[in-house]
Amino acid sequence: MVKSRLFVTLIATAALTATLVVAGCHGGGPSGAYTDTTGRMTMEFKDGKVFLNMGGMADPEGTPYDVNGDKITIHYAPDSILGQFSVLTINSDGTLQGPMGILKKK
Repeated sequence: MVKSRLFVTLIATAALTATLVVAGCHGGGPSGAYTDTTGRMTMEFKDGKVFLNMGGMADPEGTPYDVNGDKITIHYAPDSILGQFSVLTINSDGTLQGPMGILKKK
């Protein structure tokens, strides 16, 4: 009886841990395409990278990014022109706020 209760507790703990790990890795971060009010700039988040398209100039390789709380850090080269777009804030309504304004999900 004690062994079976211990076994059930271990299984439940393992399932809860797995759920929290999956939620931590995939929850709360952006996914899909976001655009500014003009439609000229889009950012698409997929497969751990962000793909930026500004006025027809696109980043076909994508750039890695990290999410920490409500902050998204895009790993553009700091000396590049895109360095100014490297930190975005995830607003409570799901929009993204950055130096270029607010981006809404398409």
